[in-house]
Amino acid sequence: MVGISVKDFGISFGSTKILENISFEVEQGEIVTILGPSGCGKSTILRSIASLQDNYKGDIFINEHCLIKDGKKDCHKDIGYIFQDYALFPHLNVKENIEFALYRLNVNERQRRVDKLLKQFDLTDHRNKQIHELSGGQQQRVSIARVMAYEPKVILLDEPFSNLDTLLRNKTKVWLKKLIKDMGVSAILVTHDQKEALSMSDKIAIINNKKLEQFGTPKELFDKPKSYYVANFLNKINALPDNLLEDLGVEASSENMGVISIDKIKITNEMDKIKASILDVSFCGDYYELHVSLDNYDNSELMVKSFCIDCLGDSVVCYLDINLSDVKIVKKTV
Repeated sequence: MVGISVKDFGISFGSTKILENISFEVEQGEIVTILGPSGCGKSTILRSIASLQDNYKGDIFINEHCLIKDGKKDCHKDIGYIFQDYALFPHLNVKENIEFALYRLNVNERQRRVDKLLKQFDLTDHRNKQIHELSGGQQQRVSIARVMAYEPKVILLDEPFSNLDTLLRNKTKVWLKKLIKDMGVSAILVTHDQKEALSMSDKIAIINNKKLEQFGTPKELFDKPKSYYVANFLNKINALPDNLLEDLGVEASSENMGVISIDKIKITNEMDKIKASILDVSFCGDYYELHVSLDNYDNSELMVKSFCIDCLGDSVVCYLDINLSDVKIVKKTV
């Protein structure tokens, strides 16, 4: 069953066009990520779905119910919105923040629901603490618990991990993904973090230049990008020069180009391979990134990922091996 359907969505602020012709669907129990650079309109889509923005073109359906019909706006009660800054009430404690969403329930039912959420979100020991007494991760759990309290069918997440450190962010992603799946809700995540999108999502919508560049599963987008923008946004890639493609036996055109991931190019001692001059070597922890120039291809520059550079010694020259099967042909623009 489709939980969220966005059809031919477009929006402008004054004379500035922000988005146009955006269409995608989110099935029940599915996590869809809207991915794109800062300022591309990702959060505007969320705000429109949450009925916080209504001057848009096209239609938005929640469980087959249109949010604006015959010019009238209907704020849908089944939507939960998790904000980037948590939006908690600083004058209320943890328990009071969570039960704020349950004011329509009688006292006994409200208490039962809050106790269940406190236990589920590992907040029982913090129930009477003020918000400023909590860590960032704990504040986030309170924010999510408050949204889950009224059992929404749709959850909108606007950069929910941006205020967390790397370790806590990774733990929270795993926990939140399981929670959404267990509850069977439809969720839309907005982020500009590629790894976050790949690890969290059932499907990804990539926004570029006001339009939906590509929509599909993370594997589809990673393995078969339709354009250079998608390929480069999801992975570190090199654009290969046309004369190198010709030598590799790859046909390009004025509309297409050849790309390869930086970890697919191999360093070799075989001098009959592609000769390159080493411009820079960066130590990245468990691997190195080499910035090289291709001597025989108009000094085109590439990045190469390598786990060992001992074979290079003090040499400023190396040789590169490119497997034809690792080269992808993509459109320059969609």
